[in-house]
Amino acid sequence: MTRADIFAPDFTTDPYWWREARPRDLPERPLPARADVAIVGAGGTGLAVALPLARAGRSVVILEAALPGEGASTRSGGNVSRTLKATFPELVHHHGEERAVDYYREAGLAIEHLSRLIEEEGIECGYRRQGRYYAAHNPRAYETLESSSETLRRRVGYEVEMIPRAAQREHIGSDRYHGLQLVKGPAILHGATFYAGMLDRTLAAGAEIHARTRVTGIRREGDGFEVETSRGGLRAAEVVVATNAETGADNPLFSWLRRRILPIRAFVCATEAVDAERMARIIPGGRTVITTHKIVYHIQPSPDRRHLLFGGRAGRNHASVPAVAAALHGHFAERFPDFRDLRIAHAWEGHFAYTFDALPRFGQRDGVHFILGDCGTGIPLFAWLGHKTALRILGRMEEARTALDDLPCPTMVGYTGNPWFVPAAVRWYALRDALPF
Repeated sequence: MTRADIFAPDFTTDPYWWREARPRDLPERPLPARADVAIVGAGGTGLAVALPLARAGRSVVILEAALPGEGASTRSGGNVSRTLKATFPELVHHHGEERAVDYYREAGLAIEHLSRLIEEEGIECGYRRQGRYYAAHNPRAYETLESSSETLRRRVGYEVEMIPRAAQREHIGSDRYHGLQLVKGPAILHGATFYAGMLDRTLAAGAEIHARTRVTGIRREGDGFEVETSRGGLRAAEVVVATNAETGADNPLFSWLRRRILPIRAFVCATEAVDAERMARIIPGGRTVITTHKIVYHIQPSPDRRHLLFGGRAGRNHASVPAVAAALHGHFAERFPDFRDLRIAHAWEGHFAYTFDALPRFGQRDGVHFILGDCGTGIPLFAWLGHKTALRILGRMEEARTALDDLPCPTMVGYTGNPWFVPAAVRWYALRDALPF
């Protein structure tokens, strides 16, 4: 296929998820003079903080610079991880086995919390605990996966199965990988309908959401905070910053937070409808496939199993979304023969935030709560850390404890929040990924 042939006639750069639930504009209303809690950012994290607080009787105001749901999970790939971005061997190397086990157990608690939340709230979002394949891109990667499997089973309680290269065709329609690790428990969901369900429930609980209201300043004043916005100010007893990759530099607090994250561009595509027979040839196991490349690639059926979603090449500079879509199509066409003549119906860009050690952060700075650094695993972890932040505000400190408490927030000397060096680092990682060993 030529580059022109890989795009469907109705190709769009709107996310695939927006077919069913587009970002919602809310009626403008005056800002209240006071609130118990002001939350900056109406993404999934902000809603995860707001919902339990509003139900506990707190007055909650969410301030969103754009439209609710314009970013967040509605631009994700729909994957729900049971792990952290840092691999288990990497965490063992940097923090020791005990801490690595604690961090991975916390990630397991996060996905269990998300599962309960979706079930108890009755959110229809195609949520399915289908498991995940990690596809080894070279023999050493398979050895690394295999060496961590026993510890993950014994210490963390994961159900893990190693699938050698000779048997991988029973699970994925490709011979290009060097074996698989199957991890039970990870899930997939519809990013936009999940967000819409959370939005509806947060509004019904009594929280106010103010769209197109950019926060420009947060200032400690007595026993509370003065929050300045593009539409006026309000006073809040507690403030939560939940802007993640969209954190700007509008005030000293935001600048401090931004210096501790690397905003990364991520790209996802969706094919036209795929017939069931072809889908079964491409991914017979019906699960998400994530590669072990440092610059990760992923491919999986949509929640309704009618489309293929695929993505990768995060952090690279690209002239346009169609340009990266073409590159991603070429990547998977080389590896999955039955993928080659599929056309792209949607391709879109989203953003996530890396920390300097690939661990998420939540805590307080000058009395202001913050949650940031999803590292591409944000839906379960940030729903969990948002819930824990709400518990802290409610004074339920024992219930709010996590393995991620009290982590320092490192940065880099001279870094101001502009990740100018990321494309060069990505090129270096891509060269390493291309090595056959």
